[in-house]
Amino acid sequence: MNTVSKCMKHRIALVGSLLLSLAFAWSSSAEPVKVIFDTDMITDFDDVGALACLHALADAGECEILATISSTRGNASVGAVEVINHYYGRPDIPVGAPKGMGVMGAHPGAKTKVDPSAPLGEKSGNDGGHYKYRKLLADYPGWYRHADSDDAPDANETYRRALAAQPDGSVVICSVGFITNMRRLLETKPDDISPLDGKALVAKKVKLWVAMACQYPSGREYNSKWDAESSRIAFSQWPTPVIFSDAKYGCDCFAGRAVAEMAVEHSPVKDVFAGNIPSREEIRSDSAKWLQRCFGMGGRAAWDETAVLVAVRGIDPYFNTERGTYRMVGSNGDDEWAPDAENGPHLRITERMPKVEVARVIDELMTRKPLRGGIR
Repeated sequence: MNTVSKCMKHRIALVGSLLLSLAFAWSSSAEPVKVIFDTDMITDFDDVGALACLHALADAGECEILATISSTRGNASVGAVEVINHYYGRPDIPVGAPKGMGVMGAHPGAKTKVDPSAPLGEKSGNDGGHYKYRKLLADYPGWYRHADSDDAPDANETYRRALAAQPDGSVVICSVGFITNMRRLLETKPDDISPLDGKALVAKKVKLWVAMACQYPSGREYNSKWDAESSRIAFSQWPTPVIFSDAKYGCDCFAGRAVAEMAVEHSPVKDVFAGNIPSREEIRSDSAKWLQRCFGMGGRAAWDETAVLVAVRGIDPYFNTERGTYRMVGSNGDDEWAPDAENGPHLRITERMPKVEVARVIDELMTRKPLRGGIR
């Protein structure tokens, strides 16, 4: 056996042992979980719910938010993140966005960036669903610094500064968007922030990566496929444990109706959910159609919120897990899950607590009033 193969086997064994211990241990820690949140904030809106959950958990002392980073560029994603951070009284959380690669504009596959100075227009316009985030910037002026995500700091710099400043093995990365930043981070070189390259810095500082990505048992999941090469590189080379909240789990865990129906004003979280969840009457009239679109009476599929729940509170008592490997296959953004109970470097969450009860936990977090901030 050559040296490279020995090193790889050692890494898999080490990651595997860490997975078994991490899957149930970190949520009982007395210390707040240190979290970097990575989101696409481009078309869907469970990203907003996930960030709201994260802030609610930070208000409760369960986590510390080190940075909130966009995985898309040339759009309103960073500004939308900053609006929500402001609402919860944390306007100074570091932000960032990728440079030179990855998904750009109002929707995956867009050829041009969003012009932040252009009129908002109508919701039915050809914006790929990004209207909701441009509307946040229009409705909450002064609550953000970066109308154009291209003006935000490079995500690589934000990641490296956040990681370098933390104790070894202390950071949980929670990604609920494209995998662009994970790949870019791994490929960074030593600099004046840290003498370590990206992979070594991640290995030294990151305890766990929780990713909302991939389709079980195989498929072309949104977050994984739109920057498939970054997904391939990151999934295969990431040096610490990874837990996936995949599309299979979240698709029928519905949350957000309670947020949409809150009796509050000037809440960007409520605004997004109220403006994008179909009414109860619409759901009743054709529940099969809406279920196919991943909406239910409880709201929208809670893909991203479940990832935050795992990142901060852990597996127990909400989820079971299966061990194996998620990997990208072919060249079209396809992924597949290979079960491997002995040596798999990844975990994927599966149902334990009934999903309707998990959704209630998520709704309770999203509907909490901010302890600070929230002032227009």
